[in-house]
Order: sequence, then structure tokens, then C-alpha cells
Amino acid sequence: MFTKTLITLTTLSVSITAHAYSTPDWKPEFDGMYHPDDHIFIPGDDLEQGEEEGDRMVFNSVISVGADSFYWYRNDSIGGDTFDIDSMVTNVAAPFQIQLEVAGSWDFTVHSATSIYVYTVGAGTSVLSAGTLTLGDGTHVIYNDTAAGGSELHIDLPGPPAPSGGGGGAFAPSSGIIITPGPGPGPSMANNPLWDEIRAEFANVEWGMDDGRLGYQFVGNNEASTLWTDLHQPGGTGDIKVSYLGDTNCSSLSLPAELVESNISVSAGHHHLMAGTSGNGPWRLDVSWGPETCAGDLNGDGRVGPADVMILMSSFGFCP
Repeated sequence: MFTKTLITLTTLSVSITAHAYSTPDWKPEFDGMYHPDDHIFIPGDDLEQGEEEGDRMVFNSVISVGADSFYWYRNDSIGGDTFDIDSMVTNVAAPFQIQLEVAGSWDFTVHSATSIYVYTVGAGTSVLSAGTLTLGDGTHVIYNDTAAGGSELHIDLPGPPAPSGGGGGAFAPSSGIIITPGPGPGPSMANNPLWDEIRAEFANVEWGMDDGRLGYQFVGNNEASTLWTDLHQPGGTGDIKVSYLGDTNCSSLSLPAELVESNISVSAGHHHLMAGTSGNGPWRLDVSWGPETCAGDLNGDGRVGPADVMILMSSFGFCP
């Protein structure tokens, strides 16, 4: 009887997968830290048993479209990330956005801000200036005024420092869950590498979560656009998926052929992925890592297991 029941559940999982739980785009997932059905870190979500109440910040995505200078680096002194973005020189209309979600209240240090605003969903827009930026419950977008004739932002986004064993999420019981997808701590398994630094000039920069994977895209043209990165594998061997076009290279990694998306191994050490250094033609670099999902993986944790069966069973009933 038990075997027959299990077969019935397996058959149902195939037929209703499209209607079961699906991971929202750009939501962080950290395998080994939590599963999406346990806690998605959406403001207002219920706490799990034994989990402490605390302020939470989810760093959702970053988009910078051709700013004069885009400079991100891991700032260990604050245990987080520092952004320095400006379009003050020539590309004055270059837009950029940083999207955050906050539950409770979160403070950010703004070193400087010129023609920068904060849009809070449901509450409107306010001017951002140097000092302490306090954001409360909700989704917030930090962005520049492209009609102002130039903008500049230097902001710290607090988060966990890089774990000594490699990538992965972080848990800070004293202040709740802190997540910084973006160049900060990578999602999923502990052997993922970490960005230590990203510098882009006149290039499009974008990153965020997509179906449980942390993805980055850098795009530029000719000698006006350049990219320099420091991808750090603290120890052991990591794995990333790479695709590129044009003048893109890394002397320490075996990249696939142009326009061929492939997983590559990342050995311990620092790896500098660069683009636009020859000043000839267009270029693009796509890098991602995280758990690969399959049809039966309803909770997006990279495997099919009892948690997926529970999600399936909880979906029984009439459609809304």
C-alpha cells in the first residue's frame, strides 16, 4: 500500500508542476542556509520556529546603464559592500538603480549623493543626501535623476563578510538574516567563488537572482567601455557558468569558445575577468552560479526530495 501511494504522488508531481510553487525572479536562495518553502525573506513573512525576530535586508538587484564609472568592492571593514557610481563627466544621462527590500528598519551609510533619489513602493520618492539613510518595511529603489545633467553616489550596503570557506549565505542571529546577492556572498554551495571587486567604465552592469541562480551581465562597445573584475576562490575548487562575446578574457581560467555557454572550474586564488581591453568591437560577459533546478524540484533547492512532496501535497484543492 505504501509503494502504491508513493507512485501516485510521483505521478501527480509531473502533472501539476506548472501550478506548484515557483521561485520569484531575483529572490535570493542560499542552499544549506534555507529553502524557499521555509523562508523566502519577503517582508512580513512568518518566522520559522526557533528563528529570532530582527531587521532584515534583501539586496535584490543592481542595474547601471553606461555610467562613467561603476566601482564596487567588498569592504571588509564594514562587513559588506561599497558602491561608487557616477555619471558626472560625459555620460550624464546614464541611469542606474539599486533595489532593496527591508523588513523592520535598516541603516545605510551614504558618503556622497548628487541627484540621487529613493523610491519606496507605495510611498513615493524622496531625495537622498549624504549621511545615514534609514529604510523601513518595503521595497526601495535607489536611483539617479537622468535629467539633472550628472549624478554620483557612494554608498555602503552592510552585509556579512565573506566566509573563510568560500561563498554561501550568512546568518547573523543578533540582527536577523542579512543577505547581499550582487557581488557579495554568493548563493548556494560553500565552494562558490566571490567577487572581491568590479570596475566598469561606460559599460552596462546588471546582476540579480533568476530561478535560484545569481547572474551577472556586463556589456560594452569599443575602446570607450572596459571591465575589470577580481573573482576570488578562497579555497578548493568552484564552478561557474560563463558565456561571452568579443573582447573578453581571463588569463587564469579556461573560458569556453565565444558564444558557447559552459560550466568552468575555478581554482583557488584570484581570477581577473576583463573585457574591452583591446578597444575593438562589442563585448559581453555573462557569469552565473548557484543550484540548477529540474522539473520536480518545486522548492528550488537543487534536488527532488521530501520537501518537494510536501509542497505538492499542500497544493491539493480547488484553484483560486
